[in-house]
Amino acid sequence: MSPRFLSSAFGVIGVALFTGCSEPESEPNASGERVWVDFMDADTGFVTAEVHDSNREVVRFDSNASAMVNATGTSVAGWTTLGNDLAWAGNSVAFRVRFGSELGERRAYFTETDSGTICDLNITGRDQLAISSTSEPPPQEP
Repeated sequence: MSPRFLSSAFGVIGVALFTGCSEPESEPNASGERVWVDFMDADTGFVTAEVHDSNREVVRFDSNASAMVNATGTSVAGWTTLGNDLAWAGNSVAFRVRFGSELGERRAYFTETDSGTICDLNITGRDQLAISSTSEPPPQEP
């Protein structure tokens, strides 16, 4: 599929990928430290803050900053979460965290709400993101 590029008042949409392995904090704090949002698979009870894109890069969502954050700490503000649903102030496209199994482990995936397919996230700088559609559903290994 061809890429779907989203734009904001500043030009290209910003989103970041996070591949670090620190444990998410459970409660917001006033110091401005990152507080990772946990997503839960209602079918299995699996909970994680790490959300994979189609290239298996990981993003996390910081509830203190309402931002998506990548491995280098680059962030894109304006993200909100409600359960496993994701919304970004810079567009009207709906996204959802969906779950699957890959390489023997449960994982969360960044997907389009309507199609259910995993998206490719390409960070081009702070508050800049290109989101591309794919035809890949979350993998379901036994």
